[in-house]
Parts: sequence; C-alpha cells; structure tokens
Amino acid sequence: MKVNKLCFLVCICFTFFQCKADLQFSDLPIGGNIKAVDSSGKEVDLQNFSEPVLLVFFGYTFCPDFCPNTLSKIKLATSKFSAEEKSKFKVVFISIDPKNDSSETATKYVNFYVENGIGYSFSEDTLQKILIQYAAYKEQTKSGFDHSTYIYVLDKNRKTKKLIKSTDSNEIIAESILTLSRNSI
Repeated sequence: MKVNKLCFLVCICFTFFQCKADLQFSDLPIGGNIKAVDSSGKEVDLQNFSEPVLLVFFGYTFCPDFCPNTLSKIKLATSKFSAEEKSKFKVVFISIDPKNDSSETATKYVNFYVENGIGYSFSEDTLQKILIQYAAYKEQTKSGFDHSTYIYVLDKNRKTKKLIKSTDSNEIIAESILTLSRNSI
C-alpha cells in the first residue's frame, strides 16, 4: 500500500515538473537581434519593435506544411488573448526564399494568419548570416525547401529565451508569450 502511494506521488510530481519544464526560459546563445537591410532597402532592427515578445521563424510563402501550420497554431494559441495581450507580441517571419518572396509578400502571407506579424526577405548573403546567427538551416529540394522548424522566442532585450518545437502545444506558445510579456523572467 505504501509503495502504491509513493508511486502515485512520484507520478504526480513527475507530471507536474514535466509540464513546467516546457516553460523553462534561459538566455540561449543563438538568435537574438537582427540588424540588416531587407530586400526592399528598409533597415531592420528588431530592437525597434515596441512589443516585448517576438516570435521569429524561418519559412517561405509556398511552404506546403510547416509554415501554414505554425502560423495557424500561433493564431489558435493567441485567439483568446485580450487586445492588450495581443499587443505584447509580434510574429517575425523571415523568408528563406529571397528569389520568390519579397518583404511585402512575406508580410501579406503572415498577416493572412495573424494580424500582428511582419515578414522579411533579405539578400541571400544576409540571409545566410542570419541563418548562422540563429543556428537555422535551409536546403533546396525538388519541391521547395527543407528548413528549420523552431519558433525562436525573443524577450524585450531581443535575447532568445526559448525555442518552441513544431510539436509543442498551443498552450506552450500562449504561456511563453504571456510569461515573457509580464516581465516575470
């Protein structure tokens, strides 16, 4: 009987701490602020955004799976946010296909899913530097690109605090935004 109670308590503790582990934040040595000129000649500096949380991810507008799924997941995760909570984050979509995506096209693509997003396209050289900075990748395939599928969560200082995997739940996205925007880290 004592063993069953102990197993039960261990399972409860493991479940509790396992769920909380997904909301761990730390200063990651990748990602961070981007200062560059986009394909339209506009200077980009993520420090200039007023939102305390940025969700950065890499993709392209003709992506058949990850990109639309991720944007839909962010939309669903934040659908119950108040107007005030929605003003606390911005989605930054960085195109890995500068030949076919302009910053304007990338922004329209993001805004189809979430209203508080912006898209960027950079020259291939600048894109390669950003990919290295974020430890991200892209590889041309016959049908498009294989590419990184993480969402990089940046805080108000534009430090990467968390990587959200494509398999993480909507709740992880929502809680990451809310927790960081409250300055509780």
